[in-house]
Amino acid sequence: MGKRVRLVDVARAAGVSQGTASNAFGKPQLVRGELREKILAVASELGYRGPHVMARMLRTGKAGALGVVFPDNLEYAFSDPVAIELLRGIGRECARQAVNMMIISAENHEQAVSAVNNAAVDAFLVHCYSDDNDIISAIRRRNLPMVGIDTDIVGATATVVLDDFEGAATAARHLLECGARKFAILSLQADEAGQFGLMDARRRGSVSHRVVRERLAGYHAVLRDAGLLVADIVHIECENLSENVRSQVVAMMAEFPDIDGILAMSDVIAIGALEGLADIGCAVPGQVRVVGIDGVARGARTTPPLTSVAQNSVEKGRIAAELALAGENVAEPVLLKTRLLVRGSSTDTPAS
Repeated sequence: MGKRVRLVDVARAAGVSQGTASNAFGKPQLVRGELREKILAVASELGYRGPHVMARMLRTGKAGALGVVFPDNLEYAFSDPVAIELLRGIGRECARQAVNMMIISAENHEQAVSAVNNAAVDAFLVHCYSDDNDIISAIRRRNLPMVGIDTDIVGATATVVLDDFEGAATAARHLLECGARKFAILSLQADEAGQFGLMDARRRGSVSHRVVRERLAGYHAVLRDAGLLVADIVHIECENLSENVRSQVVAMMAEFPDIDGILAMSDVIAIGALEGLADIGCAVPGQVRVVGIDGVARGARTTPPLTSVAQNSVEKGRIAAELALAGENVAEPVLLKTRLLVRGSSTDTPAS
């Protein structure tokens, strides 16, 4: 077997310093075009395969990449509208700082732990994942900056969250003002396991996901202040897929036909609710009023257009990436605000 060609061999053959040869691969903007082409041609002729990633990390102390841990499979990360916007924001900051992004799915814990252990990254972002699990433990052992997004993780360098309590409270106040009195809350998945269907008091009390816990608290606070009992509110735990929610809402309305207000914890769930209500000929907003959370683009195109409590997921992702790459401890969570988009699913006279 022949001797492995090193960067120093390429530099010597091209008649340049090792630093210039390194820049031709890692920082091409610093090398004049003709010279860079010469270096790359020499490297190709010698069979040089490029700088070794681990060697570069040892030399610079940086991998030039950010790890992003999602609780769901990768298909979900690239199909869910909120996840897509979040990744856009993360990508925007990575591009600004000239670093790459590595996405790790936590769907298979064993594979995710292995990926975390071997990831050549400078920091981790963790999205919507509860604290007590082996993946978070593996990240802690790496002793790298870790930023939580929409989750509470003990020991995180920083945390970026939506004001979920106030966002949910805004949605509940709006439906009360629109005249709704018998409510259903369509909840996001309450923990990693997921128990889709009716949520009893015990299930509501064992929620591990911060987003669900805060939104339930916001809904309940406003509805209790209006004289409603939490026990009289229908709670349904839903998978965040419109087609699945559609059938759940059909079944829910058959069992609880007096529901006139639906508080959905995401726009994806709310869109499924609109589809289910259309299937049974239930008029929106005449018979049932619906409001979601997120403000996704598709909500403006539903029939009727969806009222939603909007968030800026792109900015959320950008801020989280910026904090992770800075690597500095931020004691207080970064709390992002929401805004109400009033459309036809909640009122006959939506805001112009």
